[in-house]
Amino acid sequence: MRIEDEIHQSNFKDDYRRLLVNLLFTNNWVNQQVMPFFKSLGLTLQQHNVLGILRGQHPKPVCFGEIQNRMIDRNSNVTRLIDKLIEKGYVTRDVCAANRRMIEVRLTDKGFKKLEQVDEKFPDLFARFHNLSREEAVLASNLLDQLRG
Repeated sequence: MRIEDEIHQSNFKDDYRRLLVNLLFTNNWVNQQVMPFFKSLGLTLQQHNVLGILRGQHPKPVCFGEIQNRMIDRNSNVTRLIDKLIEKGYVTRDVCAANRRMIEVRLTDKGFKKLEQVDEKFPDLFARFHNLSREEAVLASNLLDQLRG
């Protein structure tokens, strides 16, 4: 559906304003798809992001700063996220032996199992985006990359 129809606005002052409104509206729509998906699995999007970062570096530990730099939402409180993931038994946190100022985070077996559970359910989430063909999805992603410069 066109953004004009979604927000009941007949026109925009220019195409860039239309783009901005469309991006903001679409961001909210995506969040409405993603947030309940992760909530049903006992996670937040940010917690899943941290678990995915840790899985990608396994078996090496990852320090807080690297996690922060690789987050999708870089405004996230990494300390709080790690604390929640420790409470759930998905990660461990240790002081680095070589540099006691650094904290190393590792994925636990329980964390791996949680990610496998998420991976099994991902097709349900991705099905909500299949109103785009694969080629259109690649194009949209490339255009977003280009937009960010």
